[in-house]
Amino acid sequence: MASDQTSKDFTPDITVLYCGRSLAEPDSAKQGTMQTDGCRVKLVLLPCSSKMEVPQMLHLLKQGADGLVLAACPEGACRFLVGNDRAAKRVEFARGLLEQAGMGAARLVLDRGAGRDLDSLLALAQRQAQEVGPLGPNPLKGVNAR
Repeated sequence: MASDQTSKDFTPDITVLYCGRSLAEPDSAKQGTMQTDGCRVKLVLLPCSSKMEVPQMLHLLKQGADGLVLAACPEGACRFLVGNDRAAKRVEFARGLLEQAGMGAARLVLDRGAGRDLDSLLALAQRQAQEVGPLGPNPLKGVNAR
């Protein structure tokens, strides 16, 4: 756990991986990195949340994300029928690995929803930054990053 001083100076890097079907308007998809209150956000559009595998999630953390949000479409609304259920199982497995490694399961969350826009994706990132803040910087950040 980070010290109080580190927590105050720490600005988390949050990666939001989101399903295009969770958007209010599919044409409104955004990708890229931006700064918002309390965190730096990287938005990544996915064809389906089920395309995100456990090794990929862990690799994103290794590349420097302090926290990840996998924003899936609502339960029962996946175009691949069980894609978001598969994503939920993968997230839970990865959270268990993070907890066992002493990094904190809170670094990774799944959020299911619909009707999202850029503001709601940024709000998810800000909420995740608040969860990650007490954990401090990702201990893997910069370790053999390739």
